[in-house]
Amino acid sequence: MSALNKWLKRLLLLFAFALAAFSVAFYVLYFRRTPLPPSAPRALVAPSIASLPGLSACWLETGKTLSNFSFGSTAGSILVRHPAGDLLIDTGNSSHFDEEIRGYPFGTWFKLRFLAGQLKPDVPLSELLRRMKEDPAKLRWVILSHAHLDHSGGLMDLPRLPVLLTQEELQFANDPSVQAKGYVIAAYVQRFPAPGSATLRFDPQPYETFDESADLYKDGSVVVVPLRGHTPGSVGIFVNLSPKRRLFYVGDAVDDERGFRERVGKSWVLRDSDNDEVLANEVVAKLTELHEELPELAIIPAHGRSAYKRFFPGGPLSCVSAQ
Repeated sequence: MSALNKWLKRLLLLFAFALAAFSVAFYVLYFRRTPLPPSAPRALVAPSIASLPGLSACWLETGKTLSNFSFGSTAGSILVRHPAGDLLIDTGNSSHFDEEIRGYPFGTWFKLRFLAGQLKPDVPLSELLRRMKEDPAKLRWVILSHAHLDHSGGLMDLPRLPVLLTQEELQFANDPSVQAKGYVIAAYVQRFPAPGSATLRFDPQPYETFDESADLYKDGSVVVVPLRGHTPGSVGIFVNLSPKRRLFYVGDAVDDERGFRERVGKSWVLRDSDNDEVLANEVVAKLTELHEELPELAIIPAHGRSAYKRFFPGGPLSCVSAQ
């Protein structure tokens, strides 16, 4: 029995050591982030916003991980219901994700499978839309915050639709070196506009703290601004349900709410996903400034599940309107 007790004690010590090592590694890789310099002060160009009857935003969650924790991640879409035609913001992963990354070298495959692959769909996006009584074929547009596979993959589960992307993002997505790293999958790019055929262009019209903007419906309900850095053509999307109820979807400009609340960049494990780290960090500082100026504005990172839950108290497959 004494030999057994010694063996059990050694096993418990080994387990405790492994748990401590994992905790330290997790802290360093995810939680430890260095505060960034503040953004240069900018004048706020406050938009005129009116409540539009029939306008609403709905949360479609295709994947989630660590959902019981405040730092849990999500993936999917925001459906904007608009009287002039509905809009889908981002699409999450493809339901065929595992098959579509199979041809990559092992190192790339492993990284994709155990990062983006943790958010692969439980239910295809097309089925979630139908559960919301939304016909995927009747969507007016899909706008992508950027072209990365975990934001554009859901296009493979939808009929062909007009996809809104800037020229910078189209050039990035069609770059063979970007595709070789697995950030963008060639099959998904076939669902994008043709290279040189940008479907999203900005006007020199200031909006909030941004110098350029694109008013999609020309009524102030959905306004797009550039967030260049994470990718060359990353964008953020304002959805203005009413003067008091607004969301700003920022894609992967920040990992989570901590990014703009504490003005910190990406975690170490995700830092290499930024195409231009200097520009990406400038965007983070700008988002922090915007949050301080407009604390009532709901800034929603693409994977920040806690931010979604705050704006959509009914949870996934729920909608919020002006009322």
